[in-house]
Amino acid sequence: MGKLRPVARGLVVLVVAACTDPLAVGNSNQPDRGRVFTNAADLEQFVSNIYTNVHQGTLGGATVLDGGANDALQPQLQVAGMENVSGLANFAMGPRGNIPRTGIANTRGSTGNQGNYRDWVVEHRAARMAVLAISALGGMTLGSPGRDARARAFARFGQGVALGNLALAYDSASILTEHDNPQADAAVVVPLSGYQAVMTKALAYLDSAIAISTADPSGFPLPSTWINGNALTQAQFVQLCRSYKARFRANVGRTRAARDTANWTAIIADANAGITADLRITMLPPPAGGWDISWVIQHYATGAANWHQMSQFWIGMADTSGAADTSKGYEHWLSTAPGSRAPFLVVTPDRRFPQGTARGTSPITDVGTQVANSPGPGGTGQRSPIPWDSVPYFRNRPPGEDQPGDPMGISQYDFYRSRAFNNASRNGAYPVMTAAEIRLYAAEGQLRLGNVAAAAALIDVSRVGKGRMKALAGVITDSLMPVPGMDPTYVAGSRSCVPRVPDPAAAYKRAKCGTIWDALKWEYRMETAYAGYGMWFFAGRGWGDLPQYTALNWAVPYQEMDTRLESFYGVGGQGGRDAAGPGNYGLFTGGVF
Repeated sequence: MGKLRPVARGLVVLVVAACTDPLAVGNSNQPDRGRVFTNAADLEQFVSNIYTNVHQGTLGGATVLDGGANDALQPQLQVAGMENVSGLANFAMGPRGNIPRTGIANTRGSTGNQGNYRDWVVEHRAARMAVLAISALGGMTLGSPGRDARARAFARFGQGVALGNLALAYDSASILTEHDNPQADAAVVVPLSGYQAVMTKALAYLDSAIAISTADPSGFPLPSTWINGNALTQAQFVQLCRSYKARFRANVGRTRAARDTANWTAIIADANAGITADLRITMLPPPAGGWDISWVIQHYATGAANWHQMSQFWIGMADTSGAADTSKGYEHWLSTAPGSRAPFLVVTPDRRFPQGTARGTSPITDVGTQVANSPGPGGTGQRSPIPWDSVPYFRNRPPGEDQPGDPMGISQYDFYRSRAFNNASRNGAYPVMTAAEIRLYAAEGQLRLGNVAAAAALIDVSRVGKGRMKALAGVITDSLMPVPGMDPTYVAGSRSCVPRVPDPAAAYKRAKCGTIWDALKWEYRMETAYAGYGMWFFAGRGWGDLPQYTALNWAVPYQEMDTRLESFYGVGGQGGRDAAGPGNYGLFTGGVF
């Protein structure tokens, strides 16, 4: 039997008490590691739950902290990164997504303080579980060297991913190791370390997981319940470790300069050795299990509920209708005063969007319109949802379901790839890391190293395979050339090019064909939307694509600072620390705001 006991300084310790003589009373205020686990079965079960907690700390699953996971950083990350648009106050989405951006106060009673704290606690708990497991495995065997090695490798993997997630999201975190024992000595204070140091340790722990599993792979495959639905072989486990390394190295930088100077040679190597198929976890939401994608609970509460829509600023880059006519489409939208902008029809050759040149009103009878060509929710008079891997990814919703909001964000479009998953009550496989994400880190690295042809080939995998647009490979030979459109032959500045991006030469009030850099970022956004932790935010932060004054990370939560008797502080906002500079594409005051 066991319980979770909060411990000072942001750590949560799992205490497992032995069921022995009921009259023998120990000093529970001074527990030691020798009594934490009673047998090998308990220890192995404990190890098996480490990554479950890592997942729960980012994307979902009921926890003892909150009974759910939406009051967390993920909804805030999605609106701050413009992956999602919602003006609701719930989960601090409205405050985090408003433009111009304000700071995150992070004091007692401040907006979003419960969500600010949740990821901190659960990810630290996962890292702490890994430390306890490593310590216990030093004095106990699970029955064979192979099983022992598998457990140690998995614990190091969980420890690395938990710390890596903390380093992505917060400016600091605690690095507890098996050499620290605050359980036995209340005087032990695990210091806060800056995110760079935390990420260095995260990468080292992932390297340790790889080394341990390589030295003795006999315990593999992993039991399928450890990463639910994934009985990974040792080789697949290493691929996953290296994929996380690529994600962490690429996204830890807070600024464009920091991302520019990342070790892109190492990122390419990790990405090339990474996953080649999506990591899809079989979700079993509470009460059936501890695996969930909690955002989907609200994601399809659209229309008057106003939880979700796609950002018009970003998806407008697919529109080719107004390329030669500033009275239509993205061209007109950019040239219109910010407060007067209205959602418009995105007419695009990109097949990830519904095709058609008219919106329509009926998903059944308006043949040829975007509403009719959109995936539907299913049910009477509705189109059925389509599989995750099919196109289109987005729907043009029936006009009666439109919702209000800031003209900068609201659109006619919703993300719909996960609708079938939603209809199954969130039971089934869901991607938490896509092969496309990892491939595109390699593409970005090649582009940064000047290997344009190699980058183009990697970008084309989804650009052509999913978007069905004209290839970049064999056409684009440098990083300044505009991407081709759907013309039979290459035409510089083709009106049918995707993406079309705001043109600084026109004060961002007109659009032009993007370069291979813009195509890379377009593919990343299309292929990672709602398929990972803060996907658009972390990448946009390093690209310099966040709106000006966006907080670049979250502060150490006030609850933790209270425990440490240290001062509170905020981040982001005009004049605040850790605030984004002027964003690319005119995302700053006087640009397209």
